[in-house]
Amino acid sequence: MSKQFQQTQLEFARWLRSPNAADEKFADIEQRRLAIYRRLIHANIKQFVATGFPVLHQLLTQEQWRNLLASFVAQHRSDSPLFSDIGTEFVAFLASGKLADADYPQWLFDLARYERMEVDVQFAHLNDGFQPLNEIDEGTTLHVNPTAQVGIFDYPVAQINADFRPTAALDVPYFVLVYQSPEGRVQFLELNSLTALAIDLLQQKPRNLMQLSEALATQLPDFTEQQLQQGFASVAVDFAERFVLLDKP
Repeated sequence: MSKQFQQTQLEFARWLRSPNAADEKFADIEQRRLAIYRRLIHANIKQFVATGFPVLHQLLTQEQWRNLLASFVAQHRSDSPLFSDIGTEFVAFLASGKLADADYPQWLFDLARYERMEVDVQFAHLNDGFQPLNEIDEGTTLHVNPTAQVGIFDYPVAQINADFRPTAALDVPYFVLVYQSPEGRVQFLELNSLTALAIDLLQQKPRNLMQLSEALATQLPDFTEQQLQQGFASVAVDFAERFVLLDKP
């Protein structure tokens, strides 16, 4: 591939991205066809984003949404060529700090990241080797649902809707667990710092209650292993009933 051809491709991509780009570079090409191609590219990207972030789409004004998508298309350089990864690329764009924050709600990035988590969980594969965990004793190995993701946010993202739009960040982090139910539905569960830490440790390595309490005690010196084991025993039963903790024979 010649350097001239590569340069032409880059210039054409730049023109496609930005509605303000000069057209004279491609004056010898029928402008109607170019315009159709540009509209198709922008429409496809915008449709994928709108589908993947429905709450965000609903809560922003039309002008905010239009400007946000135009900035994304014009400024972001994707690492993946796949349409299925557009949502991930959109979150990466929001994380880049290229937006004028004053023009958008402060919870914009947190909500987008949470909605992307929901999509990732929805299409995650639940291994057939896992089964419901019906009984738990001290020796039962606890496995976290492999579709589960824990998010840490500054805003209560699972509560944001048309009737509730937070005006300030929380004083403490907001932990939420997103996972897939046996029926394939996406579920969410608010966690506290202790249960979030426990889930993280179990995701790193499946453990029984005794092993988990030992691992927790190294990071929580204000609690004894016995206190942690007793405290998490009831939590583990609840998580098993919710299909968060599973058995793997």
